[in-house]
Amino acid sequence: MGTLFLLDRLDILNFNGGCWSGFGLLLLILWGVSILPVQNFFKLLLAIAVGVLGIVMYGQQVEEYGNGKSVFRYNYDKDEARIHDTLVTQTFSHELGAEISMATLELEATAGSYKLSGTTGDLIRADKRGSSMAYNFRVEELGEHCKVIIEQVDDKIVLNSNKLNKFDLMLNPEVNWNFDLDVGAAELDFDLRDYKVQEIEIDGGAAAIDLRFGDKINETTVNIDAAASAINIRIPAEAGCRVTGSTVLSSKTLSDFEKIERGVYETPAFSDASQKIFIKLDAAVSNFKVVRK
Repeated sequence: MGTLFLLDRLDILNFNGGCWSGFGLLLLILWGVSILPVQNFFKLLLAIAVGVLGIVMYGQQVEEYGNGKSVFRYNYDKDEARIHDTLVTQTFSHELGAEISMATLELEATAGSYKLSGTTGDLIRADKRGSSMAYNFRVEELGEHCKVIIEQVDDKIVLNSNKLNKFDLMLNPEVNWNFDLDVGAAELDFDLRDYKVQEIEIDGGAAAIDLRFGDKINETTVNIDAAASAINIRIPAEAGCRVTGSTVLSSKTLSDFEKIERGVYETPAFSDASQKIFIKLDAAVSNFKVVRK
């Protein structure tokens, strides 16, 4: 990837953001091929097939660019300190209503870095900086429950450097939280130790997902549907955890778990634990890891 990026910077090859995402996906697929429990001959055949697919993808990107299709590009100096194209900076916050005790965050996390850390006296605070991507923020309140919706304004924008899009979030720790996250070609770093998390739904593709759970609530449910993604979850050592689901062409690391039956793993003395975390996983060509610490 570093060599391809250098060639792009020197204008020897031309990659747009969609092409970069495609190559990232192909590299993850190659990694999945490398861990398959089959003979090296078959691994070589699969690797060649993926390589041919990559060449076809690049040819299509070049053809589209040559035909005059709109591709959003950035021009920036070495330290990315000055952006010649338009950048978007947004700050959003919503006051916590006296009746609100439960909230749901619906987030469309695409092309960039999304970090949740720290607390706020408001219901939510969000700071977005970099790239031309803009977001709509909306809060819907209904009695004790409210829904926070953060979605991209234009899902057709193509970025030349996803790392330029930075998104920082802080939530109120007194509210019970649910999450509905759509993560694509992005880095998601959510430190949830300060929050009472009831349920998380994640739909991920070509994503790097890092979740850290605390002990603020007795029961948490995590549902993950992912492809070509790296998923790391850290839970309290004292918490009981059950992992269920299926994986295809994926690696799975479960520290201090016992296999109960096919597709079911539990921490020791799971039924006696005062805090329980239920994880359901449906993953393909991914790396999944749960660590107790």
